[in-house]
Amino acid sequence: MPLVTFLARPDIDDARLELIDGEVFEKPMPTWGHGSLALILGALLNEVGFAAVEPRAIIPPAGNLDASSPLPDVAFYRNRPPALDEWMTRAPDVVVEILSPSQERRDLRAKVDAYVAFGVGSVWVISPPTSDIDVYEHGTRRTIRANEVLASPYAPGFSITVADLFDRLRRE
Repeated sequence: MPLVTFLARPDIDDARLELIDGEVFEKPMPTWGHGSLALILGALLNEVGFAAVEPRAIIPPAGNLDASSPLPDVAFYRNRPPALDEWMTRAPDVVVEILSPSQERRDLRAKVDAYVAFGVGSVWVISPPTSDIDVYEHGTRRTIRANEVLASPYAPGFSITVADLFDRLRRE
């Protein structure tokens, strides 16, 4: 589906629709834990820059990917975030996707590819059931767990162990 046609749909916000590589998907409704984790990360990232929960991105076609318009769980800019009434039309420094119970990591691969093609420096895919995080940076993926530190040059000053992040979630 063309991006302009998708954005003109009257139901994109109510139905939580995303356009990923030219295909329309309904974003799963978050559970309480999913939403809490997004808020925790957003608050922590706001301490070192500007974060928002579920802002709409406008990603033009790139390479072999069609246009996309995802709703990342969290988007972060070190500086110069979009204006309050704007969508994201330039790549954030970090995007966070939190797996919903109905999703698997492979289901998010097309979104990760779209984010990377858009120029996002670091993409974090968080799996609450396994308490680990896949970090995509510089063309590679690494998985961090437990006492390993989640940090990125794209979010200077941000640092937390995976265990501490999930402990904060359990305290919510």
